[in-house]
Amino acid sequence: MIEFENERALEKWLESREIGWEAWGSARSKTIDNLWKEYEQGEISFRDDPPTRAVRVVQIILRREDYMLLEIAQEFGDGRVRRRELPPSEKIIANESQYEAAERCLNEELGLDPRDIQLLNSSSAGYKRVADSPSYPGLSTQYTVYTIEALAEGLPDEDFWRENKAAAVGDPVKRHLWGWRRTGGRILRPE
Repeated sequence: MIEFENERALEKWLESREIGWEAWGSARSKTIDNLWKEYEQGEISFRDDPPTRAVRVVQIILRREDYMLLEIAQEFGDGRVRRRELPPSEKIIANESQYEAAERCLNEELGLDPRDIQLLNSSSAGYKRVADSPSYPGLSTQYTVYTIEALAEGLPDEDFWRENKAAAVGDPVKRHLWGWRRTGGRILRPE
């Protein structure tokens, strides 16, 4: 695992690995500042050889009959919108359990009170996958994903926007568009 003293050290490491971050912050991508905040908050770590961003994610499955709640889109603070089509998902902070991260996700992104949430079963061993993240193009990301099924009260039947409570502490996503969609029982994979 690699550690960085400041954002400039992270920038130099990316440059030395020929990962061009200068264009980040346009289209679907986040900025170098967003990457630094993820690191600073303990949401991610970095590995070398090959250069990789490592992130643990909890994915929460909320169902209504043949429908699953999906995040349809995210709106950034600068007005950009990116399509998602993923279940509620949250990066797990260092020393946080997947259950704590799931409750935090449902509170921050859906505005649910923890008393209105019932977490059910969970995948104790997360699956791993490596991909080029649309958030940081050119930087390989290793995802370790844990899935938790949950029940939640108080969600609308129609598509709905919710403000992101974490936006106040540096999350670039201002709000989320949610909706119930048929998924054929398949679980969708995070980006």
